[in-house]
Amino acid sequence: MKSSNFGYIPALDHLRGFAAVLVLFFHGLHYISWGMVSVAPYNPSNWPVASNPFMALVVEGHTAVSLFFVLSGFVFTVGSLHKRLNFAGFYRNRLLRTYPLFLFFLALGVIFYAENASLAALLQSVFFMANSSTAFSGGPFTFVSWSIAVEWQFYLLFPLLLLALQRWDWRVLPCLILALIVLRAGLWWQGADMLRIGYWSILGRLDQFLIGMLAGIYYRQLFAPGRLRDWQAIYGAVLVLLVLFIFNRMGGGAQNSHVWILWPTIEAAVWAIFLLGYLSLSRHFPKPAGRVLVALGAVSYSVYLVHYVVLSYFMGQGWDTLVVVGTPITTALLNTLIFILPVVLIASALTFRGIERPFLRRRRAYVAGSTKANSAIEPT
Repeated sequence: MKSSNFGYIPALDHLRGFAAVLVLFFHGLHYISWGMVSVAPYNPSNWPVASNPFMALVVEGHTAVSLFFVLSGFVFTVGSLHKRLNFAGFYRNRLLRTYPLFLFFLALGVIFYAENASLAALLQSVFFMANSSTAFSGGPFTFVSWSIAVEWQFYLLFPLLLLALQRWDWRVLPCLILALIVLRAGLWWQGADMLRIGYWSILGRLDQFLIGMLAGIYYRQLFAPGRLRDWQAIYGAVLVLLVLFIFNRMGGGAQNSHVWILWPTIEAAVWAIFLLGYLSLSRHFPKPAGRVLVALGAVSYSVYLVHYVVLSYFMGQGWDTLVVVGTPITTALLNTLIFILPVVLIASALTFRGIERPFLRRRRAYVAGSTKANSAIEPT
């Protein structure tokens, strides 16, 4: 989706689309394969062990949310660094971008799960606290609302982070990341729930936005596409796969341990390395492939909010195992690809056109001028 605040970078839409589809396959793999071997509610304690790094990418597909957070930090920094930020305009754009579809699914959750609705729970969901354990639960309609809340918690902090950058330059960001690591270590020492902190909360996720901001600063000041940068995309992808494979072998996303002290930072760092390489490599893509990837990125937010509703419906109807081949995991991935993904894409195209796009067209620029000369190299 194009922004009115900086030059359009199609590669970002490529990555948004990839991340949204990866989340679908992650949930499809876990929930469909679990349903094939158990009638009990899903239990992540039996986390699958990947046989290779490529399978680890899907088994640990929750990493796509981390990629989304890195991209957010990157995008807002590229668009706002060394510029005068209109705070009201920034929040207006963020509301127009995220809230119409968010409120649509929240309303559906209230209709179909009215027994869970209370004023306090709904207020938490509406006012950026949907990741709270006491926020409203609308079944599949609000299944991913927690991450929208974390995203908004970053939005609320972003103007302060920009002011800190103006005063102390980029070095303040590594200091904040280190402070977050120390804070999580202290919480672990006190016996805190590290999975909830590291995965579900801004205390675990903020350094992913901060690493995205560091990547944005690097892009504005030093980035130049070229052969070496193209190779960075290759070894960045290898690094992502290897790190996820090791993480999976350590217990993966279900573990509740000291691993969450450092894991959010490591995960974001390898995605940032890949991101900066991909921004160069993507210029070689054939135009038809680029247009397809951009179109997928345009509906990525809809894909993210729609996918679990469709998956849940298929599972409820028994349509998630229409084709049974090999292992439960193989069956889950095949059915997700052949049957669920097309429906998700069609539904997402409809929600994008009917709900998202009318509000997106009302967005306006929220930065004006430049408060400092910079050597940004604009994307081609």
